[in-house]
Amino acid sequence: MDEGVATEDAAGEPTAAPDAERYCYAGEAVVAATPLGAGWAAVTSHRLIAYNPAADGRRFETVDRPNVAGIDVDAAGDRRLLGWAVRALLYGLAAVAGGAALRAMDLGETLSMDPGTAGAAPVGSVLAVTDALASALVTLTALLLLGGLALFVGGLALLARYLRTRRSALVIERFGDEPVRLAVPRTDGERAVRALSGALDER
Repeated sequence: MDEGVATEDAAGEPTAAPDAERYCYAGEAVVAATPLGAGWAAVTSHRLIAYNPAADGRRFETVDRPNVAGIDVDAAGDRRLLGWAVRALLYGLAAVAGGAALRAMDLGETLSMDPGTAGAAPVGSVLAVTDALASALVTLTALLLLGGLALFVGGLALLARYLRTRRSALVIERFGDEPVRLAVPRTDGERAVRALSGALDER
């Protein structure tokens, strides 16, 4: 095992960092490792490996060293979730507003014709067209209201999930791909950045 591998934390307690060696390929060696929350992170001769059994999503991540653009710790959250949440909320509000406007105008009732009313009755084809339009408008109104409400609720769910991702996280930036985020205490994340950044620079 390389001397850069951490085997104890600040309190002198044993850590899980040496477990990184179990995940090495033949001919791969651990260069540096550090505790990471309930797990560990390590730089090997070939990859950056991170394991966090307390993570909400993926618990084990590996990135080939040439693909690692950088490593940092922040609490910015997943911007993609925020973007999806904002769009869903805006589209949901627009759909509900459109459905409410159509319902208030009651165009379906306006277009609906009763052939038994006084005056000249419309011919059958015209009556069929107006009835079809009235029915379509009623359906469209219902779809806009229900779909808008569903989008709005979905947007709120995405926003809540985004807020959960605003916890302190170790962020592994990757060339040509989305960054890997592992929720960890800030102190652990900062310690991991210090311990692993130098090892990553040793190409």
